[in-house]
Amino acid sequence: MKNKTILIQGAMDIEVEYLIAQLEKKEKHTIAGYEFYTGYIHTSKLIVSKTLVGVVNATTSTTIGIMTFQPDIVINQGIAGAHKSNIHIGDIIIGKKCCNINAFSMPTKHKGYSSNPFEWEPNKRGEEIQSGDEKLVSTFKEFFESYNENTIYTGTLGSGDVFNREYDRITWLQNRFNHLCEDMESIGTYSVCNRFKIPRIGIRIVSNNELTNERLDKEQAVILQKLFIDFFNEIFSF
Repeated sequence: MKNKTILIQGAMDIEVEYLIAQLEKKEKHTIAGYEFYTGYIHTSKLIVSKTLVGVVNATTSTTIGIMTFQPDIVINQGIAGAHKSNIHIGDIIIGKKCCNINAFSMPTKHKGYSSNPFEWEPNKRGEEIQSGDEKLVSTFKEFFESYNENTIYTGTLGSGDVFNREYDRITWLQNRFNHLCEDMESIGTYSVCNRFKIPRIGIRIVSNNELTNERLDKEQAVILQKLFIDFFNEIFSF
């Protein structure tokens, strides 16, 4: 990974501010309202992208980032809500795969027949599973297992423009997609990078778990960024 240009993304200020502060020779670029910060860690180039929240924003900013800065690797990172009861705040999930958990078709129902989301079926976009880069999965798994005391998981990231907070709905989704967590951006990044054939990885730190009543802790975003800086310092310093 040394001497590669890396584009690393976060949706919210709290998911990128620490990374931006560590850049040397920092420059800010605003393109169509999306912020990119270019700079260096040691002699390696890093681009920090604030994608803004949501699948459309992640898709758009990833496309702009690739076409403008031509990165060798794209990392999507930030906080996520766990969708399994054995995954807790501070645990890290490495996205071997990514799926859209907000893409459904529903049966026809006429007036007065109400709605039942448990009858919905994943549509074509919901059935498409995007893959992460196997080498990046292996590299980050080895690093995080050495540097982080909490549990590291590899599996499927669930992603979509929805903040699920209903126990039964989360359980139903998990049974359908077999994903580990929920975020609102990673499916956009995976889809675009696969189109451009650029190695990509999504890494999420758990900030909440509605199944176990673990309330939202946004400060986990800073913890993850610090781990990334440790990683970059280790691989870029030689």
